[in-house]
Amino acid sequence: MIDIDDLIDEASDLPYGEARTLLLEQALRHAESGGDREQILAVRMELTEAYQFGSEPAKSFATFSRCVADFDADPELFDDWQTHTLLWQYKWIVDSMRDFPQVPLGRAHDALAEMERRYREAGTGLHAVHAQRCMVAGHVGDRAAAEEHFHHWTITPRDEMSDCEGCDPDGKIMHLAALGRDEEAVALAAPVVAGHLTCENQPQSILSCLLLPYVRTGRHAEAAQAHLKAYRLIEALPHYTSNLDLHLEFLARTGNEHRGLEILRRELPRLEERASPHTLMSFLGAAGLLLRRLEELGHGDLAVAVGAAETSVAALRAEVTGRARELAAAFDTRNGTREQSSRIEACLAAEPLVDHLPLVPHARRVTLSGTAPREGETPAAETLPSIRVSGADPAVAELARLAQEHADAGRRQEALDLLAGTRDGSLLFLRARLEEPVTAARTLRAARVALRAEGDLALLATAALTHGELLRHLATTPQDAELDTTPDELPEEPGSLEELLAAYGEAAAVSRDPEQRAVAHAVRGEVLVAVDRPEEAAEDLIEAVALFTALGGTANAALARVDLAAAYLSTDRVVEAAIAAEEALGLLEPGDYDNRVNVQWTRAHARRMLGEPEAALADFTELAGRYAEPIRAARAWEAAGMLLGELDRDEESSGAFSRAVQNYVDAGARDEAGTAMRKQLSALHWSGQAKAALEAVAPVRDFLRTLDGGQAAFELAALDYDEARMLLSLDRHEEAAVRAREAVAAFTALGLADLAEAAADLLEHLGQPDQD
Repeated sequence: MIDIDDLIDEASDLPYGEARTLLLEQALRHAESGGDREQILAVRMELTEAYQFGSEPAKSFATFSRCVADFDADPELFDDWQTHTLLWQYKWIVDSMRDFPQVPLGRAHDALAEMERRYREAGTGLHAVHAQRCMVAGHVGDRAAAEEHFHHWTITPRDEMSDCEGCDPDGKIMHLAALGRDEEAVALAAPVVAGHLTCENQPQSILSCLLLPYVRTGRHAEAAQAHLKAYRLIEALPHYTSNLDLHLEFLARTGNEHRGLEILRRELPRLEERASPHTLMSFLGAAGLLLRRLEELGHGDLAVAVGAAETSVAALRAEVTGRARELAAAFDTRNGTREQSSRIEACLAAEPLVDHLPLVPHARRVTLSGTAPREGETPAAETLPSIRVSGADPAVAELARLAQEHADAGRRQEALDLLAGTRDGSLLFLRARLEEPVTAARTLRAARVALRAEGDLALLATAALTHGELLRHLATTPQDAELDTTPDELPEEPGSLEELLAAYGEAAAVSRDPEQRAVAHAVRGEVLVAVDRPEEAAEDLIEAVALFTALGGTANAALARVDLAAAYLSTDRVVEAAIAAEEALGLLEPGDYDNRVNVQWTRAHARRMLGEPEAALADFTELAGRYAEPIRAARAWEAAGMLLGELDRDEESSGAFSRAVQNYVDAGARDEAGTAMRKQLSALHWSGQAKAALEAVAPVRDFLRTLDGGQAAFELAALDYDEARMLLSLDRHEEAAVRAREAVAAFTALGLADLAEAAADLLEHLGQPDQD
């Protein structure tokens, strides 16, 4: 027999969308066949909510109307919470009526009047009623009425029917922004932006509403962050179709047309399937603006794949513009005004607000200037370039010519003898190319000093870059001769690491060749990431990506993004880390295993930190299957296990930890294997298999006792605590108390007061408080 309450509970555990809705529709069919009026009412009210938040608001009209009819026929059928919920849902219904041109405007006005009457009868305030009246007036273009209702909305105290404090400012911000009152809009949103007020729709909705006000008030950094954060939140919610038009318009008017095109291609099929006509109309209007900008930039013939179809920017623009105008005309026919058509035309004709607003630091545009490198100035990592000396001193030029002739003829020592004792920067550089690497590094140091004094910045840039490359080569390649740089000492010795960084820094600072500067910044950033100096690394890598991008060096820009994503993540610039990683994955060669897995690992952690557990889990799981090295696969499985636990998928979590254990064992990482073993048992316990978990405790404890160090002591203490909880769930209270007491003692000995207190609380729950 179907338990309808179980179906409702199961549905409530699912996100809004098709699966949740289908389960509730099944529950309604069973409730109606059973004839239980209370169950029918409960399911219908749940379905109204599911339709509203699952992008099917039109279906909610029928369920809501049936609930209202039931209330009018028998108010006693409704408990206090259901009565409150019914009144609350009036707001959703009135709001949705505006979004469908086939719903007569009179019905919306009637529903508003009915809403006000019922609110008065219930003794609630009219704050929400004023809000809805303001929005209806604005929708039809009655600005005077909209302003009057806005005033009442603002001065009327909030009440139990008001939208939450996070959502209520949405409509107010849109009203203020439409009137050019951007500063007021920004100030009104401050609590939500600060993260103090969140809900199902926040902060993504308000951040979206603030995009244009931020730009118009010169808050460009805030605008970029608002777009990045809000769009990531929207993208993670399949049912969420609102606000995307605001993002397209923002991107079209801030020089980010290509990102806008990516979003258009991704989101248009989803909106066509799920969005209300008004939401779709607004999106299509913003899409028309975006595509117009791309045409104006010369990209009208660019191929665009939308769903399974491929078209061009120009053809897609004609299509979406026509559809936006048709929908606007339908609304205007319904409303008896020209308001919606006027809004669409204004959007289609909108002009840029700024030339280019970089969304992330590395997206800034670079104007290339400088000279091409002289012949022979291109550096290499393992060999030194030949140069042609063209100095003003004839003696220096002649000496260089003779030395070069000896070198070309294979008489290397004769060339070195000719150049012995020289202090000229260009000759020192020439001599360095003839020397063994260790000696050459010292000579290049002297050459840079001389070239700096001589003011030959072009050759100084090449010498500095060459010096840096040689020092890096020496630091990673064992040499027979002595030098004050070795692989082990590189991170600590100022005479090695700092000299290497200074060499690249000088090349970046003095070179007039943008490619040289890009290489210098990229390598310096890579080294800084390797030695855990991410703040400095990010600055170099931002410059490298911008320069490589301007030069058209897609491959190099992709490689620089790999390191930049890691630097962003290490400095808590998580959104930028995710974006840089995603860009890198889109640009790297498919066969570039090392860089692809490294940057996907970065993206996985960024997604986890951004509150995108499903996406992070997909990354970690894919990486676990791709890694050739057991230790890396183990860490990916462990990360997946943690995420599965957070998602209450405990049985799967236990399986992931089990895979982590096996890989740690294969890698010889016994300490990490012990930790994963203990986590695997905990996940098994929480999956409802406490007995099986308890049976596996003894061998895990035996394994942990073979380990040394503080980590083993912690894991043993944690295992005692976990076992106590397992025993408690099996009603073996006395044994649970023994283990809990041991956990208190162990955590206390380790100085972990919070964990000791948690174990003591467990003892208290067992009725056997810790005696110590």
